[in-house]
Amino acid sequence: MRRLTLIKVLEYYDVPQILMATDAMGTRYLCTLFAAPDNNVMTGYQYIGVQISEPRLLAFLGGQLDLREAYLFPEVDNAIYLVVAKDETLEATRLLQNNEISEAMLPDAGYYFDASDLVDDGDSDIDTYQLEVPIHDRRTFSTLVSRMGWRVLSLMNKSGKVAVL
Repeated sequence: MRRLTLIKVLEYYDVPQILMATDAMGTRYLCTLFAAPDNNVMTGYQYIGVQISEPRLLAFLGGQLDLREAYLFPEVDNAIYLVVAKDETLEATRLLQNNEISEAMLPDAGYYFDASDLVDDGDSDIDTYQLEVPIHDRRTFSTLVSRMGWRVLSLMNKSGKVAVL
């Protein structure tokens, strides 16, 4: 088992639906709640979690990667885990083999994250802002952001909106 640390709840409806987590080695996980018969507060909520690199996570957060695609085409083999949230703990309990991943575990196709949907859970030390940056100023803005130690979720968004963490 790998103990995970919650980074951010990305979507919340009654319980966290989509979340980001990290393990002790700094590996990031994108986790999506799935409808398991025993998914309840007593036994723990079950998520399908995929190890994900920062560039790919930023592509998802920037609305450029379909959530389902992140699970169907992980970046490395043996990168999908059963993640259980119970009693304020989050653990990647076991590695899932391809034949164990059912259609019911996978998110529906066509879900692209919108950074304006970020949940403010009040417990996070991460603030998120959306700014509109003209295309001719994006390189300068990117330099400024990196010097400030911030992270940009997407500079490629055609609308010109940029989410900054």
